[in-house]
Amino acid sequence: MGTKDKLSYERLISRVEYYKEKALDLEKKLVFAEETIERLESETNKDNTLQQIEEKEIELQKLRTQVEELTKKLNRLEEHEMEKRIQGYEELLKSIQDEINDKDQQIDLYQQRIKSMEKRININRTSEPVFEDFPKEDDSKSEPKKKQGLNCMSYFDYSVIYTKENNGFVRGSFYLENIGTEALENPYICFRFQPAETCALKGKIVSLIASPSQDEMRQSIWMYMDNEWAEKAKERGEMWICPLRETKFKTGDKLSLDDFQIPFKSTIDKNITVEAFVYFNKQNYRAKAVNHIAINF
Repeated sequence: MGTKDKLSYERLISRVEYYKEKALDLEKKLVFAEETIERLESETNKDNTLQQIEEKEIELQKLRTQVEELTKKLNRLEEHEMEKRIQGYEELLKSIQDEINDKDQQIDLYQQRIKSMEKRININRTSEPVFEDFPKEDDSKSEPKKKQGLNCMSYFDYSVIYTKENNGFVRGSFYLENIGTEALENPYICFRFQPAETCALKGKIVSLIASPSQDEMRQSIWMYMDNEWAEKAKERGEMWICPLRETKFKTGDKLSLDDFQIPFKSTIDKNITVEAFVYFNKQNYRAKAVNHIAINF
């Protein structure tokens, strides 16, 4: 082998070695690059995982907020429902109390009617009071018949109101005052009309025969004496009334028939008079009013 050929072979071997080293170096670089890529991918995946965790934590916080809001709404609904139930119970209790009050009022009314009926029975058993000691003519100087310890002063306070053609009505009140030293009980009042056909008295006076309402019973103090002798007395011009309930007034106490009305017509008579007498049946005491009503045409 010549020198030239020997050099060419050595150069070839040298070049082959060079390329081997180069390939090895490239292979190392490739492995490094792959490791770098794998690491970068791993880091990228790790970053994505952290991001996902953060997103899940945000979602979890939102869910917690929603749960808190729903809990608050549930509590408010429960409170509202409880308030409605309480209000319903209160309304139920109020209706029950109103019903009880209504029943109590009905019981009071029935008790009043029972007492009034008992009084009517007692009135029917009572003989008619007689006022023979009192003159039928006007006598302003007459004094009430006194009994020791018993003394009642009674009087009218009234006004005469004329309408057309001298018709009209009397409006007033009748007062009783205990000026004695003993208590007076259950007065019967007789209003004597002259002429008899003018006998008419209206006001807060009930008739048990007419079955008065609960309000009428509650608002009234007096009742008409609807018995046989009272009806006969009315024919001769006497109107009798008595307290609706048991009545007792002590020394200095007053009792009144307020806002009565007496209608009249001038065609009946030129002059109309109304006197009043008070009779205490249980105490056997009677008295005449100190004044009377006079209507002159």
